[in-house]
Amino acid sequence: MLRIIFISAFRSLLKYKHMSVINLIGLIAGLTSFLFAVHYILFEFSYDSFFQKSENVYRVNLEVEKEGQSIYHGAKTPRALFFAMKREIPEIEANGLAYFEKCLVSYQDRNIANQDILWVSEDFEKVFPLEMIEGIGDYSRPRTGVISATCAKALYGNENPIGKIMGVNQGMPIEITGVFKDLPPNTHLQAQYFVSVKTWVEMGAINAEGDWRWNGWWNYIRLKDGSSPELTTTKINSFIQSYMGFLAEDKRDAKYSLQPLKKLHFIQGIEGEMGAITNYSSLINLIVIAVITLFIAWINYVNLSVAHAQSRSVQIRTRKLIGASDFHLWHQSLAESSILNIAALVISFLLYFILQNSVASVFNIPVNQAHIPIGYVILISVLTVSGGIFFSGMYHGIELTRIKILPDQKHVGGGKLKSGLVVVQMALSIIFLIGTLVVYKQISFMKNKDLGVALNDVVVLTGPASLNADGNKRKRYEGFRSDLQSQTSVEGVTFNQFVPGQEPGFGFREFNNPMQGKSPDNQILENNAGRGFIKTYGLKLLAGNDFSENEAQNLNRVILNESSMKLLGFGSPEEAVGKEIFRKENITTPLKIEGVVADFHHEGLHKAIYPIIWNNRFPSEFGYFSVRINTQNLQETLSRLQTTWTRHYPKDNFDFALADEQFNRQYESDSRFSKLYVWLTLLSIGIATIGLYGLILFYLEKRKKEISLRKVNGANIGQIIHLINLTFIKWVVIAFVIAIPVAWYVVNRWLENFAYKTDLSWWIFALAGLLTLGIALLTVSWQSFKAASKNPVEVLRYE
Repeated sequence: MLRIIFISAFRSLLKYKHMSVINLIGLIAGLTSFLFAVHYILFEFSYDSFFQKSENVYRVNLEVEKEGQSIYHGAKTPRALFFAMKREIPEIEANGLAYFEKCLVSYQDRNIANQDILWVSEDFEKVFPLEMIEGIGDYSRPRTGVISATCAKALYGNENPIGKIMGVNQGMPIEITGVFKDLPPNTHLQAQYFVSVKTWVEMGAINAEGDWRWNGWWNYIRLKDGSSPELTTTKINSFIQSYMGFLAEDKRDAKYSLQPLKKLHFIQGIEGEMGAITNYSSLINLIVIAVITLFIAWINYVNLSVAHAQSRSVQIRTRKLIGASDFHLWHQSLAESSILNIAALVISFLLYFILQNSVASVFNIPVNQAHIPIGYVILISVLTVSGGIFFSGMYHGIELTRIKILPDQKHVGGGKLKSGLVVVQMALSIIFLIGTLVVYKQISFMKNKDLGVALNDVVVLTGPASLNADGNKRKRYEGFRSDLQSQTSVEGVTFNQFVPGQEPGFGFREFNNPMQGKSPDNQILENNAGRGFIKTYGLKLLAGNDFSENEAQNLNRVILNESSMKLLGFGSPEEAVGKEIFRKENITTPLKIEGVVADFHHEGLHKAIYPIIWNNRFPSEFGYFSVRINTQNLQETLSRLQTTWTRHYPKDNFDFALADEQFNRQYESDSRFSKLYVWLTLLSIGIATIGLYGLILFYLEKRKKEISLRKVNGANIGQIIHLINLTFIKWVVIAFVIAIPVAWYVVNRWLENFAYKTDLSWWIFALAGLLTLGIALLTVSWQSFKAASKNPVEVLRYE
């Protein structure tokens, strides 16, 4: 019986090949886009899930407040916390400590700059077990570490790295004890080297037990099976009374919290995150869009099949006359739906595997190297398609059973529901178009907004790591700067610890202004800046001066931005210049304010402008050299810069970035989301257009006699087209009215993720409505013209 039903369904699909192909194309488009969206979403949601028992791993965060005002809310915590948790909390199976640094690594004559190194404690490998290719990961001894397979090949070539010595920065010797398989891109631990932090203890850079006052380390824990995160959090917070009494002395409240590993990729609004973060609400929006796109494809299948059912009415009546029941027709409909959907799923999977690398390249998504549970992709797709088969097959079956045996029996074709489905499609298309326009408008706003800092024509050079411990590194820099300034293509040179576009790695410090009664509760970013800083970055000087060319005159001098000036209690830039402020930890050394610059965006527009203070100290850890150039020949200028660099820093690679491109890298996640969003929007509109095509066929089939009678009674083609189009214009208007409030709510929620956002202009909503109307009229008018041009004799000859 089942075999006969499927054979009959297959023959029916072949008999009406044109309609079957249209249905198949719509389903393939919807399913393929759904598969890629699911793949990307699983990529984002599977961050760090490949680590063994990742559900038991947490990071310890810290929040400090005073009188209800947040002083610090960050991912970094004191190093002493690591030892306290190890000693006093039995629920912790293992805990690890980490500090991130970009370093220069070397072996013999090979030097590789900007390498991501995590300095880690013993037992770190028990929290984050790496997949070792050879050797072991043991951080219990100083001057030992492990290296990724790719970096081992780059640094050691064909040599076995085990037991070899790697130089770090100024040549710090590190013995390689193991090689691990490269970490996939969907992890927040983006490091190619893991090195024992006991190296720093042996060097005397840090003490053995750490301290409780500096929050500069990431603390991770792995709980034992069945242990309560809440109880562990309570025990960790007990350390505040035991070891951090200095907070209460300053009338501050602190609280530790545990952040599950699987949520680290989505957490926003805290300091010191390691690795890229993704907007959670954008992913949810993407899921919704992908599901809706697929749902639109099934609506099309229903509309096209039901429209086509009218042309199959003779076949259905004949089957009923020879004894076919409604039950048989339902089975036939489900069989047809199953064949088309399964065929579409198979073809979609083939396209998915064939185009995976191309799509990843176009959208800049490293999914082809990521650890993604492909079984979930298959399971989700199969379950979703099963639901679609049932939905589309059952509704189509109901429509087939409504066809009466006798032609003169009245048949209600479900026109209102089909019209309603198309209105829903149009409304969704309008919402998608509005969303696309807003997303692109916001990204354009972020990339083109006046940041208050001139990043064009600025080249940022990574500071020389090989001189990190050299006491003469500033003197070497001055020679380098002098050589650059003698070149006609160079307008300005300066140094910074952090450059615009980077999150401050050392966090915020506290300053006070005793003259204004401002206590040291003000969190202000302190950065380093060399002379020529204001000119190089085109900052607006509100009062005072840039740092002096005479280095000795810059001792204990600082430059403020407007936000820090106001936070410290000064009423105007002129009032601030020449006044003295103090760091909280050093109230005996005054800092004289040399100048005040206008606020500018040090980071992207996701964040509000924050207070910054610049001192003239040379960066303690590499830093960056920024060079403003005034030439049209970028390659020639870069070549001269490299020659000058090599002359002064022969052991360090010439590593550079254009400041504006580096700043815009912050928006990569938003740009990727916008591309995916546009892709799904175009597909959904295309599929909806096919659905509209199906409905116009159904509509014209029902009204073909009416159209012919109107022509016989003198109506011309234009009048008939106008009459038909008027109905569809009414549907677009209804869809527009439905879509506007929904779209306004959705895009407003998305824009809440940005501290600075574009305006929701009225023309965005109007343009989306007009585009949808234009697409609808183009689709409908062609079929209306064909129907209006048909000879009425062909329709009415048997009436």
